[in-house]
Amino acid sequence: MTQAQNPDDRDRQVDRELRALNRRVDRLEYTQVSPQEFRQAFERVYDEIDDLKDEVREMRSELNGKSDIIMRHITGQGNS
Repeated sequence: MTQAQNPDDRDRQVDRELRALNRRVDRLEYTQVSPQEFRQAFERVYDEIDDLKDEVREMRSELNGKSDIIMRHITGQGNS
């Protein structure tokens, strides 16, 4: 016949399981990213994209200006 568990043994077992569960929850929380952190990260990415778009626009403008100068020189329109 099997003996019933001692109440102290049962309490220790429950306590051990709760500590293990708490460690798992802590690890899970550590791996999670809050919505605020996502928002901030995406804002930085969007700011960087906007800066890059501005640089591309500026470069296009410069290239268009240089292309115009080259075309005028080739066609002789710039020479009087």
